[in-house]
Amino acid sequence: MTRQFKFWATALLLLLTMQSCSYIDDDRSDCENTYSLTYQLEVVSNINMQLSEQLKVDAGSMTLKTLDKYFQSVLQPTTTEARLGFYPIGGNPIFFNRDIEGQRTAFSIAIPANNYRHIAVIGQSDPSIFLTDSAKASTVRLTQFLRDTVDSHVQAVMAGTLDMNVLGNQNQSWQVDLYPADAGVAVVMKRNAKVQRLRVFLADLATSFTPDDSTWHWDHASLVRTVPVDVSGTDSTAYCGVAFPSHAATTAAKALVPAATRADDNALWHVVILADMPDGTVTRTVLSLSDALRAGDIRVIRVRVNDNGGISTTDSNVGASVTLDWKKGGEYNPEL
Repeated sequence: MTRQFKFWATALLLLLTMQSCSYIDDDRSDCENTYSLTYQLEVVSNINMQLSEQLKVDAGSMTLKTLDKYFQSVLQPTTTEARLGFYPIGGNPIFFNRDIEGQRTAFSIAIPANNYRHIAVIGQSDPSIFLTDSAKASTVRLTQFLRDTVDSHVQAVMAGTLDMNVLGNQNQSWQVDLYPADAGVAVVMKRNAKVQRLRVFLADLATSFTPDDSTWHWDHASLVRTVPVDVSGTDSTAYCGVAFPSHAATTAAKALVPAATRADDNALWHVVILADMPDGTVTRTVLSLSDALRAGDIRVIRVRVNDNGGISTTDSNVGASVTLDWKKGGEYNPEL
């Protein structure tokens, strides 16, 4: 079941039907004919429904309320920044690229009649994600920093494509469907007084995305740092992260995950939990997940923190490998 969140970028695309027509500082005095082209950006999402199904709790649950509040603010679509690219079909360089910033719902641009590959992206004002290689539709890429450890995404990133035959002799309208490019994970656990500090990271997830062919890429072995969120009225903490998805659950995709990063042969992605103990040692737990984390998913993982800092879970779909007195050795290795 889904709920639709609609927001309108009532784009008035002014179709330039004359070769001599110019469009500078909104001066269209030499344009003999213009036609309006309106379009709607639409996203389908239901975070609350996903959380309810996974937590198996009623609407009054404090965990549900806490996670819903956190992920609503992170994963809901926003129009604070949009990137609109119109690429003439045939591989030619981009004709027009427009950044829309602030709470704007209407704007106008000028565009000649032509066949275009249109790419729309919203949410890349997130400081942990940026747009690169935007000269051609086939190379446009959303990427996070290629570092060993990166911050969780702080805003939803949505992208959509549309082939547009812009005519020069009539009004037209389109709907551009925007799809999530990232996913959310919450690792929920009760606090244990015998553990000084916990750090939780997501591993083996994609690092970039090309909207033109809806493909995710693994450019660097990065850990994604989660954010601890206390569950109000309880002794639990949810470690929440938003990142690009995992490999799909196929034999070919699993083969792309290096064997050294897997705690078991069926794992597609991992959660790394480091527990700082009072005696100065560190206990490391690697959770192995064989169910793919797909774009748009919200995954909730319930675990228990044991007195030795190790993490255990009753979820049969999650494996756990614990190392007591873990030594990272020289540099921290994000490849686990």
